[in-house]
Amino acid sequence: QMKRYFLPVLILFLSASAYSQTVSDVLRYSYLQPGGSARYLGAGGAFGALGAEFGAISQNPAGLAMFRTNELVVTPSLRFSRSETTLAGGNNVGFEDDKSAFGFDNFGMVFNTTPNNSPWKTFNVAIGLNRQNNYHQSIFYEGQAEGSIMNGFFADAQAVFNSGGNEADLYPFGSGLAWNTNAIYEQNGVLDYDFSATPNALLDRSQTLTTYGRMNEMILSFAGNYDEKLMVGATVGVPFINYRIEGEYNESDPGGGLDGNAQYFDNLTYTEYLRTEGIGVNLKLGVTYKISQALRIGGAFHTPTAIRLTDTYSNTFAYTYEDGNGLYSSPVENSPEGTTDYRLRTPWRAIGSVGVIVKKYGFLSADVEWVDYGANRYNLNAQVPSTENERIERELNRDIQQAYQQAMNVRLGGELVLDKFRLRAGVNLNGKPENGKDGFNTAFSMGAGVRSTSFYLDLGYRRGTGIGSVAPYAGAPVATTDIVSSDVLMTLGFKF
Repeated sequence: QMKRYFLPVLILFLSASAYSQTVSDVLRYSYLQPGGSARYLGAGGAFGALGAEFGAISQNPAGLAMFRTNELVVTPSLRFSRSETTLAGGNNVGFEDDKSAFGFDNFGMVFNTTPNNSPWKTFNVAIGLNRQNNYHQSIFYEGQAEGSIMNGFFADAQAVFNSGGNEADLYPFGSGLAWNTNAIYEQNGVLDYDFSATPNALLDRSQTLTTYGRMNEMILSFAGNYDEKLMVGATVGVPFINYRIEGEYNESDPGGGLDGNAQYFDNLTYTEYLRTEGIGVNLKLGVTYKISQALRIGGAFHTPTAIRLTDTYSNTFAYTYEDGNGLYSSPVENSPEGTTDYRLRTPWRAIGSVGVIVKKYGFLSADVEWVDYGANRYNLNAQVPSTENERIERELNRDIQQAYQQAMNVRLGGELVLDKFRLRAGVNLNGKPENGKDGFNTAFSMGAGVRSTSFYLDLGYRRGTGIGSVAPYAGAPVATTDIVSSDVLMTLGFKF
């Protein structure tokens, strides 16, 4: 049975803490699905010991020293994502949703210098961009399950009132919205809501989640070739993060109003909007050594990436109920716009590589990467230091250590040369980041291209599958999601 390629699709839509930083968020920035050029993708990204490939500069910068000419490269891309999501329990069925997105996985320039009368045969500089992650996907499900988002809203409101607070102290992105729409109210001086007698009422529900964005890394790289034997290089990486999620969650009573499973309640709609933007910096150091013309080995070290992130978020809520006077629908209530600044440090990485050049027929290559996903660390005190932020930061970082583990990621690939034409294939074996899970998650890729002395055209394709889960609020029935993603890349390259 083929193991599944893990995609970070665990999305929690939490009523009381939707925009707080979570343990699972760190995988969004550290469990990478590198793109770059079509050749790099098609051969499984296994270029650590080979070089002369722009996409590989973000893995082992020593490969930059292999370029013999100036080059201009650009890679437009298409991402296709299909999800099938099923709500647990009952006779609920899976619903498919499709999403596609166009972008650029790579563009850049290589500047080649050949020193005269020096053991340094080349000294090259590169500047450009390689994609590290793609967040485009869409999820939808509907079905029946017990419970309501209102239970959490009411518990939060009850805690506020019991501690001496009033409606002005309610959480403005959850219980405050419910109060303003009369979903939570006082009756005879006692706080109440429509589910007080039936907190586990059977309700119809649906959820739509759409995510957008990418993590692209701008690179500035330097590399030298010493006597056609030793290649050394360094890359300064500056990742730019742009992530957005838009969601809508609906509940309705199958019976409706006075005759339904929850007396008075008819339906509600709760939406969320979150945008995360950030910028980071890291350093990559690499070396490649030619043991012979046919056999090459390489190694690279990536420092942790220090990222500064800003979340911008808001919610809306609408509520409909029925009493003796008929059906009443509240106006849509809007939350304020919230903003949170924080920092994240991702793990360091170590990569070992080997490549075999099979005369003029092509190559076979492999990369092995070590990374400790449990080493992700939040810093919530950088902007607004406080004892509370320090406590939350400490708890989050402890939970990250417990949730994730060290893993090995293996990239295998090859290329067959047929005169000017190239055929490629690759496989990624990615160690599972979740603590206690053994084995690998697998993805497959392939590609083709044509090359001349001054121009090349490459196509690359990667297919990955993933399983995840979504929940509309803490303690909600969980919907399982099966996602298939396809990345299609086309690279145009010019040598001069």
